[in-house]
Amino acid sequence: MSLRRALSGVSLAAAVALSAFSPAQAQGAGGDEAKVQKFGTWSSRCETGETGVEQCHAFVGVGVGDEAGQQQRILYLGIGYGARDVDNDGSKDLFMFAITPLGTVLPVGIKWTIDGGEEFGQQFLYCLPGGCQTEILIDEKRLKALQSGKEMNVEFRLVRQGEVKIPVKLDGITKAIGSLPKPKS
Repeated sequence: MSLRRALSGVSLAAAVALSAFSPAQAQGAGGDEAKVQKFGTWSSRCETGETGVEQCHAFVGVGVGDEAGQQQRILYLGIGYGARDVDNDGSKDLFMFAITPLGTVLPVGIKWTIDGGEEFGQQFLYCLPGGCQTEILIDEKRLKALQSGKEMNVEFRLVRQGEVKIPVKLDGITKAIGSLPKPKS
């Protein structure tokens, strides 16, 4: 089984995130169908897809202001359960996905560092009109680091702006992930 097929549930959550958030919205409530709960810096979002299956993920959106005072999304991070048990441990796995703007340099990939600790990264999988996306498995070690950490730095490169390093506060991440419905194996 390919990793891309295994991640299809998280990809669906990312597609929902892309469709629900315009570039002007960095973080906030979606349409009437979405249930959004806020936990510090992080939030959780659940909505029922076209197939009638509820899709949920924890998320944080980061935006920057332009000259007109509008927010432009520069990063959307989400954490949700994948559709399959990728590591064959008997339960569906958590994945983190990142959506960055078009113009992201794909071969460079994206890197995450929690509280200055071990760096981990991933190549970008694809770009859609709403941005470029990648996904990475959140194993127990990374989950513990996220839940006990204070800040995560996210780094990627944009074509015209060069290296982008974004600090993301981790307050509320444990409650946001905990609010996600546990998947049925």
